[in-house]
Formats: sequence, structure tokens, C-alpha cells
Amino acid sequence: MNYEKFLEGRVALITGAGSSGFGREMAKSFASKGADIVINDINLEGLRETQEIILNEFNVEVLIVKADISNSIEVKEMADQVFKKFDNVFLLVNNAGIDSGLYTSLKTKEEIYDKVMAVNAKGAWNVTKFFFRRMKRQKQFKPIVGKIINIASCAGTDNGFNPFFGVYSASKATLIAFTKLWALELGSSNITVNAISPGVLLTPIYNNDPKLIKMLLKTRGVKLPIDRIGEAKDVADVALFLASPAADYITGQNVILDGGMTISINKL
Repeated sequence: MNYEKFLEGRVALITGAGSSGFGREMAKSFASKGADIVINDINLEGLRETQEIILNEFNVEVLIVKADISNSIEVKEMADQVFKKFDNVFLLVNNAGIDSGLYTSLKTKEEIYDKVMAVNAKGAWNVTKFFFRRMKRQKQFKPIVGKIINIASCAGTDNGFNPFFGVYSASKATLIAFTKLWALELGSSNITVNAISPGVLLTPIYNNDPKLIKMLLKTRGVKLPIDRIGEAKDVADVALFLASPAADYITGQNVILDGGMTISINKL
């Protein structure tokens, strides 16, 4: 896939882009294809780092918006800022998420449950709710006028449910369900909606430490058919494909990106 600058003239909004994880890598990938970028997080310092990295590498515009996506008032204010500066959001990536700690769902404290579901499920719902109407009117991009990508998790899939991440698993299963629902609701408006479900990848959640990840996999008796730990760039590459014209006829799908982890359970 080349499509040299297929996102030129289009704006990509990525939530949770204030750290060295998936959000930052996706922002860089979209910028490499000409997209102007909106990055969101509650970590303003991290957003500025992401902005600086992108501006040093690419000739695009970058808007940073500090907002808590679980708060609908702040999301509305973010939408107002975005459309004051740009005339479109072609690509919306619901990437922001938090973990629930190593607790089974029924042993999780109520405040943790509320926070995890508020960010991982309600947050994506909030952002999509405040942007989809404007996306529907972007006729200049036909045949597809907008794309939504949800960053879910293998922990939310049938083979990946993990009682040690109970509420997190439930929140990501909810996001996968929203992916399918929104694909049905928005398909007639020429908006595609897909999800990516990463496995255990090198990210700040695991301190970017492959030894920690290997130890975690070993304690769960899990082996990877592809014998390497994935990286944030792997997610960015799949997101770039879904953002491209090559994926214009794909919607309602959940791409499992785990090196074969979830199919290997009890088999290797």
C-alpha cells in the first residue's frame, strides 16, 4: 500500500495521544500520509511532546486539546475547538483507555468500575456522539465521508476474556459491541467503523518492558505463535490500512492483533 498522501486535506483526531503508546504512533502514521492532526489527552505535557515530535518530522498542522473524554461538557468544548480550526474530521480514533488493575470483576471497587467504564466505553461514546453528525456532512470525501477506528483489546474478545482484568475486559467488550452497532447505524451515511484489538504489546502500561510481558504470558501459560512481542507501530500500521482507500468496503470488523495469542490458548 502506498497511496502517497491519501490523507492530505483530511483531519485525524486521536484520543489518548499524550504518551509513547498507540496514540502517538498512530498520529505519526497519519501525519506521514498528509493528515492534519488533533491529539487529545488529559496529559498536557505528553500532548506537547507528541506535537513536537510530529511537527519536527512532518509538514502538517497539529492541534492539542486537553479534555477528559468521560466528561461530555469537555468533549463538546473539544469539538468546538476542533471545528473552529479545521473544516473536517475524516478520521476519528477512539484510543484513550485505562486499565482496571489486577482484580476480578466482582472484587473491583465501585469507584474503579465507574472510572474504567467512563473512559473506555462512555468516553468513546461521548466523542463519537459529538463528532458523527459533522462527519456525515463531509460530502467532499465521498464515497466514504469519514472513518471511525476504536482501539479495543483482545481482553474483550471471546478467546481473550481475562478474569484478572475483569472490568477492563468488560469495557473493551462494550467497545467492540459499539463498533458493530455504530457500523450499522452509520453505514448509510458512508462512515465506516472498525476496531483493532491488540494483544499484549510493548506500551507504557507494561513499562515498555519485554521481560515483564514474557513473565506475564508465562504465568498465564500463554505462548505466542509469532515469537516476538508486538509494538505500538504494529497497531499504527493496521490503523493506517483501515484509514486508507483499500479499506473503504470494510466496516463493523474487529481486527485482532496479537501474534496469534488468543488462538494459541490450550494449543501450544
